[in-house]
Amino acid sequence: MMLGKLKLFLILNGFLIIWTSTACLQKNTGTDNSTTDNSAKSLSIAATPKISATVNNNAALPKKVKESNGELSCSPTDLKLADILTLKMRSPHGGYLEIITPQKKYIFLSELDGDELVEAGKKAGAEPFYAASDFTKLDELKINTAEATTIDVEKNKANGKYQLEKIFSASGKYKILLSEDSFETDEPTITGQCEVSFTNVNQ
Repeated sequence: MMLGKLKLFLILNGFLIIWTSTACLQKNTGTDNSTTDNSAKSLSIAATPKISATVNNNAALPKKVKESNGELSCSPTDLKLADILTLKMRSPHGGYLEIITPQKKYIFLSELDGDELVEAGKKAGAEPFYAASDFTKLDELKINTAEATTIDVEKNKANGKYQLEKIFSASGKYKILLSEDSFETDEPTITGQCEVSFTNVNQ
């Protein structure tokens, strides 16, 4: 009889030990998973840039940019050759406008008064191109995608003038940025941005 009780006692205690160990293991595993999840979330947040003037999603922009992003709007957002792109700017606004092409070329449409680029643009006949003080007076700018040109300062001058090149030539996304400061500064204050798609049917 004592032997039977001893076997029963051992069986019951063995079950209790196994059950307790299993519960502890599950608890520890849950804790590890929670830690892993938190690490993954932290990594995701850390990987998101806090300041990025050229991202497509405004969620990654600084608060100041998101609040003032209404300073610039573009329409239509889908363009073809000879279409008119209309930029509307809320006054007062910054004096500097830049277009980033699909090839990541940075094209200034305005620059500091008296800057060599302003004089070179006027001399070559680049259109549209403004001195910053003149650009701040505009509340609307219309750009013909077939006629808009810029000067290519990387190419040699011809007859003392920089050569002109089309702004809208390659198909793809064009990002347009408005700034309070020259884009040649280290950290320009971006106050508005928009993006348009351009399709060149001749390509």
